[in-house]
Amino acid sequence: MTRVILSPRAKRDIAEVLAYTRRRWGARKAREYAKLTKEAIAAIASDPLGGKSHDDDRPGVLGYHIAQRGRPARHILFYWIVATDTVQVIRFLHDAMDFSGHLP
Repeated sequence: MTRVILSPRAKRDIAEVLAYTRRRWGARKAREYAKLTKEAIAAIASDPLGGKSHDDDRPGVLGYHIAQRGRPARHILFYWIVATDTVQVIRFLHDAMDFSGHLP
């Protein structure tokens, strides 16, 4: 299994999204969203090439939408492959954002 590293910015993004979710929709929804996020990170670890290419926004960047069938979500984990056994999540952004202005 591939190792997944979260950049400091991705960690902040996730914390901010979960805090907002807690304030807006309550603790239960925040826990559900956190679980979806962890499951998405595990899916990236299992299949790093399974993400959608975002070469138009930033070459080499892949995105993984955390939504699952019957479990809606509006955020994407953006990452790149650092080595054959390591990926780095660089951002966690809402799917309605202009990604090019927010990706390194």
